[in-house]
Amino acid sequence: MSTAELDPVFAAALRELLVATAEDAPRVRRRWRWRLGPGIFAGLTLVAGGVALAAGVFSPPGAPLDTPLGAAVTATHTGSATIDLGPRPAGATDVSLTLTCLTVGTFDFPNGSSVTCSSADLREPPLARQASEVVPLTPGIDNVTIGTSANASWTLQALYVNRVTTHWGINASGQTYGVANQNGTPDLIAVVIDQGKTQGYLEASELNCASGGDVQSIAQALAWDKQNRNISIPVYESDGTTIIGTFIIGGATGSNTKTVPLSSLSLGC
Repeated sequence: MSTAELDPVFAAALRELLVATAEDAPRVRRRWRWRLGPGIFAGLTLVAGGVALAAGVFSPPGAPLDTPLGAAVTATHTGSATIDLGPRPAGATDVSLTLTCLTVGTFDFPNGSSVTCSSADLREPPLARQASEVVPLTPGIDNVTIGTSANASWTLQALYVNRVTTHWGINASGQTYGVANQNGTPDLIAVVIDQGKTQGYLEASELNCASGGDVQSIAQALAWDKQNRNISIPVYESDGTTIIGTFIIGGATGSNTKTVPLSSLSLGC
């Protein structure tokens, strides 16, 4: 079976999301390279190594389905700029944005998320310097603004889309499986491990427990992270019983680090 790890920053963010209610969930502004910001887990698959995989690469149940409408608008600018999207096609609900950095800089999307491009990134081909977002349309507004520093250059491709959220799957035991979306979190959360070769699901309750259980504050989360151990949890097929791998939660490193299975701990959750 395959084993994969979740980095400590991502694990902490996951814990904060899992213990928050829908009403008071914080808007997290992330500056990780090519990471999504607010709602990072909505419609996304967790990937080993602390990455969120956009729907379309692996689209389990519950992921959004985007249908392109009209022609794409492409614009290149230096510094912050607002791009006119043109007339809104009938049925358009969102706009798909793909930004390619041309210089070093941090580029802010309209929904509060951001991407950062370093000098090392500029040595990569354009495809490796792209970041994508799908942003809900605001009634009466047919433009988008990208914020950045005065000397930072970028190219944006914008395309109207109709976004529909697919339904979660339901297995023989009555468990829902797929990705978190505006309807909440399924019983089994989609995950990709083994460098993208293995697709499976985590028990939401086990993921919550391994990520801190009843942690309710940042202080408690930091105390949890200081424990010199990592916790492994099973990765299942969609049936919720067939184990096909493990997923490791925690950021402990060093020669004294231990990785222990969740089943061996008494965490009260």
